[in-house]
Amino acid sequence: KFTFCINLVEMGIPEYDVLGGYDAMMIQRHILPILEQTVDEYSVTLVTGARQVGKTTLVSLFRQRGYSYVTFDDTDLLEEAKSKPKKFVEEHPAPIIIDEAQRAVEIFPEIEAAVNKAKLEKGSAASNGMYILTGSQKFVLMQGVSESMSGRVGIVEMPPLSQAEIRGWGSSALSVDNEAMSAKSDSRSLSDNDLYLSIVRGFYPARWEIEGKPIRNYFANYLKTYLERDVSKLVNVRDLSKFENLLRVLASLTGEEFVADNVAKTVGVDKNTVSSWTGILQASGIVTLLPPYYEESMNKRIVKRKKIYFNDTGFACYLIGIDTPKTLRLSAFRGRLVETYIHNEIRKSYVNFGLDDRNMFYYRDNNQNEIDLILLRDGALERIECKSGKSYTSKDIKGFAQVSQTSFELGGSCIICLCEEPYRIAPNTFAFPVRCI
Repeated sequence: KFTFCINLVEMGIPEYDVLGGYDAMMIQRHILPILEQTVDEYSVTLVTGARQVGKTTLVSLFRQRGYSYVTFDDTDLLEEAKSKPKKFVEEHPAPIIIDEAQRAVEIFPEIEAAVNKAKLEKGSAASNGMYILTGSQKFVLMQGVSESMSGRVGIVEMPPLSQAEIRGWGSSALSVDNEAMSAKSDSRSLSDNDLYLSIVRGFYPARWEIEGKPIRNYFANYLKTYLERDVSKLVNVRDLSKFENLLRVLASLTGEEFVADNVAKTVGVDKNTVSSWTGILQASGIVTLLPPYYEESMNKRIVKRKKIYFNDTGFACYLIGIDTPKTLRLSAFRGRLVETYIHNEIRKSYVNFGLDDRNMFYYRDNNQNEIDLILLRDGALERIECKSGKSYTSKDIKGFAQVSQTSFELGGSCIICLCEEPYRIAPNTFAFPVRCI
């Protein structure tokens, strides 16, 4: 096993001062065991995720296993790979890590040939773990994989840091279990101000750098790089200003239903363009579209639009002009951003522990009944309301009854909110503080 760390000093998080004011802390990425397992089981492992979530740092740990490393940020290597892909693969044999692989998809058929040769000469098992590829342009990478390496590739999609990783909390994929969540509440500490600071700062590793001081102008540079290096490869350069406008509009809608027609009118492009560009944001790890939950036995008046969430609250805050915890606390966007935070932390817990985040849904019908998050796990539906306040009653979970006729089992249900301690709001249903995720 590897140890993954980021140096953090005095992050302004009170509980660390209690532990002795130490100079740095170790952050272990919870997704590492999933990556190790995938590398052991597949000839090629593809690590995707948004820019700067820590892909390169994580895969570089495999150099301890004897992997060599190349990056296509090196323009000479990039030109060599694009112009003479067969020679490049021969001169850079497995096991090898290839960073920013989407820039030279020309090498993919040659990687496939090398894998096939290894399988014939050494057997299938001996060919596992030959290549680790990384890239932030999932659309380009997946297109190359589907064309040349289908069936030989294990895919690991890496999210930003989680709160549990940053604070050194032991963690697992969230399950709505009253006893387990109560135990987390007792063992963890997270003040409202620390929560708001996390939401505004975001969860890219560089935002938690040495001395806990965020890099100045980080998101301005992040946006510029994303537009110029990723989006410009997929969208006509003339449209980049409108694409940026789309980002800002969608950031203001995080946690809300995604209605392409309405967004199109605001941005000044057609509906199809909005859908296409939003697909690019999904593929590059910027947003997630949460599907509605539906079964044939349920109310036919269910809303069937998806909800949109920014995958990093800090980036969303930057795009809508929120730059301090106080601004967030007073903002009309506070509820949406807290809900986005809760959704993201639960999704990270799923992805980091190898569960399928496609089994996450929401429910809403035309009678204003709503469930913010439905988790389908082990044949049971878990129901969660995500709230930015502290005090709630059984009236706030009336939507839970709308899925009572499910063909699955009914699992746990709860409200996750900013309360200080858990409390009961209905039989077997509690409100839990956000630190329980």
